[in-house]
Amino acid sequence: MDLQRAFSSKRKHTCWTVWLKHHKMKCPFINDLSHLLPDIEFLELLFTGSHSYLFKVRLNRKIYALKLYTLTQPDWPESRFERNAWEKDPFIVECQVYDYLIGNNLSGVVGPCCHGWLKLDKAQEQSLEWKLEWRRRINTAEDPICGLLLEYIDGCTIDKARVTPAGAQSLRDQLDHLHNMDIAHGDLFPRNIMGSNDGRAFLVDFSSAKLWPHSSFMIRKREDFLCYTQSEKCKLELLLFRLQKLKRHQGMTFSTTESEEQAYGRPVCSWANANYAVVE
Repeated sequence: MDLQRAFSSKRKHTCWTVWLKHHKMKCPFINDLSHLLPDIEFLELLFTGSHSYLFKVRLNRKIYALKLYTLTQPDWPESRFERNAWEKDPFIVECQVYDYLIGNNLSGVVGPCCHGWLKLDKAQEQSLEWKLEWRRRINTAEDPICGLLLEYIDGCTIDKARVTPAGAQSLRDQLDHLHNMDIAHGDLFPRNIMGSNDGRAFLVDFSSAKLWPHSSFMIRKREDFLCYTQSEKCKLELLLFRLQKLKRHQGMTFSTTESEEQAYGRPVCSWANANYAVVE
């Protein structure tokens, strides 16, 4: 028996098997679009992250973004594997967030519109492998690469974008919608906020979201989760205050606060200063 078969015979769970087992019950609103994959034309690799690739694609003469996820799951203990998969696997977590948004008629209101999820077959994986070097553990060798078909945003990250007052308020509203559903963004940095060329603004990348209740000791208690979501609001306010001060936004009002400290709710530490910097 070769090494791959040995792993296959021993494995009990992967994130894919967990998703396959429970997704219809836990994520009833997000559609499986795998049947559309033969018609998708890959145009451009837009971004490579630690656990995903983002492509610009064409389907039925329309442009979309396709986010594909790598299979690099940690070696979680068997007794906690399913819980960890639903709380920590980037694909499963992001699917849950979009499922909540779709179920509450907020897809495209919060973040880009999500059209559904899909899986690649082996031939499609191999056709992309020459440019991507799929990152996966050996015990996921039999699992498909999965992804999300999303609205394509023609723009740039918020630290470089031209924002409008309506766009700034939209970001507050989007974050409020998430928090009201007991979802924290979990990775609220300028790299995960987009400004489109037509002036709209979007929260993006929900793969690190925290859906409460959550087993993490940092947010296990309700009051800790509420403190976490409040800290996300403060980070956004600091970012909007700084964007308002840029020359390209002269004459626009994004914030009624009078200082960075007031916007952030406390003195701005070196970490916040570095991570919420903007570009003139």
